[in-house]
Amino acid sequence: MANNLFDQLDEISTGGEQERPLWAARAPYQPQDDFDLMLVPRVKSWQEDADAVAALERIEREPWVESIDRDGRQVQARLAPEWIEATGAALTSGEAPSHADLAAGRRFALNFWDANSTKALHIGHLRNLALGNALGSALSEAGGKVERRSIICDVGRSMGEAMAGVVKSGRHTQSSPGSGTKSDHFVGDCYAEYVKTGPSLTGRDDNPATSLSREVDVHHDSADELLQRVLDGDQEAIELWSKTRAWVISGQRKTLARLGISFDRVFFESDFLPEVAELSNLGLEHGMLQRRPDGAVIYLTDREELEEMPLLRADGLPTQHMRALAYWMAAPGLEGTTSIQVCGLEWVAHVTCRRQLMDEMMEKGAGAEINHPAHDVFHGMVSKQSESVSSSKKNALLIDELAEWIDTAMELEEERVGVRQRHPAAEAIVPQVATSSCTPTPNRSTSNRRSCCARSRALAGTWLAPAPTTATAPAR
Repeated sequence: MANNLFDQLDEISTGGEQERPLWAARAPYQPQDDFDLMLVPRVKSWQEDADAVAALERIEREPWVESIDRDGRQVQARLAPEWIEATGAALTSGEAPSHADLAAGRRFALNFWDANSTKALHIGHLRNLALGNALGSALSEAGGKVERRSIICDVGRSMGEAMAGVVKSGRHTQSSPGSGTKSDHFVGDCYAEYVKTGPSLTGRDDNPATSLSREVDVHHDSADELLQRVLDGDQEAIELWSKTRAWVISGQRKTLARLGISFDRVFFESDFLPEVAELSNLGLEHGMLQRRPDGAVIYLTDREELEEMPLLRADGLPTQHMRALAYWMAAPGLEGTTSIQVCGLEWVAHVTCRRQLMDEMMEKGAGAEINHPAHDVFHGMVSKQSESVSSSKKNALLIDELAEWIDTAMELEEERVGVRQRHPAAEAIVPQVATSSCTPTPNRSTSNRRSCCARSRALAGTWLAPAPTTATAPAR
């Protein structure tokens, strides 16, 4: 008997050893309350096919099936809670059958998270972290050797704004933010406050623009001045830049540790500034890039979704477009790997045009022989009150806040406190509830703080329902 549930169903629904399975199982796109699997007939008019009906009855008698619903437009199966509990316990204990043959011998470079060193991590980052970590775990379970990677943005307009905000707070000379504030929260507040009152909002109806559009213009303000001093090698500015970056990364790492998510290799965009210069010169030399009258360097894509892709500002500062291009064309250790990037849907046009430019530059001998990443996994953005979550708007629900809320909510009922204390994987409850609360669902967004917390409450209730304490994963 096969170990995989879907393979088991194939074997059970086969009338004879040489016959084709009469039923196939399909998992729903998102968890459902009333069923776990969709059963798809492989024959027409299955109700009139004696072999198909008999195969369905055999499936229904399996111990892992609680019930089968034939009354709707589609046949649906509900799995037995006891089987789910036992399977979850086996997975947690390492006693489950291995599937290491599926990707044995393959190497994967999985790039996700990609945070800014200007702020704390919010639930928009949580969705990326949840999907990236889940994909990495699945590839590892399949026998692949997975290297989890991330690139941290520490150059650009937002970094200058964070530095300027820290200076404005008056705490830039201190060794730590103080006042009991988590260091990444402090810098994020300084950054948001500077953006709120800074010149990049001029003419934008008091609605902060995205960091991508804001960083194209040169404002000659404190943020631009500080960042330019860093690039020019000014020691005082470099010390402020290093301190601001360190405060944020230190806080972010504590958040990642609480989620149980770690990375094998982390790069900084500043590591690839030499490649930025090389690619800019190459592109201008061969006519792939154009310099505007104001000095900015752009790439004309001939694509409707992003006709003009700015790569260098008029003062020479690379945009996010150029920094991403330099990273993927120069990132080390990608030879012989299947490279995968997890990012939000807002980057589709950027990725498409960047790949196009990479192909053109590779024809001129730049970068590797393979257009990295080999695969892109896009996910929808998390929104709040119909607006995308952005730390610069000070509207973001932070991961730390969500985790604290979940942790506190679990202590409100005495019965659940006892269940939690006896749980064999109690330390995993908060991170798994948090990450599960922000996984994407079709045509649905995390519309506000209440809906996110309500989803978390429901998941926490599943984890800690007064039920057999041998369960190590939610039954539904």
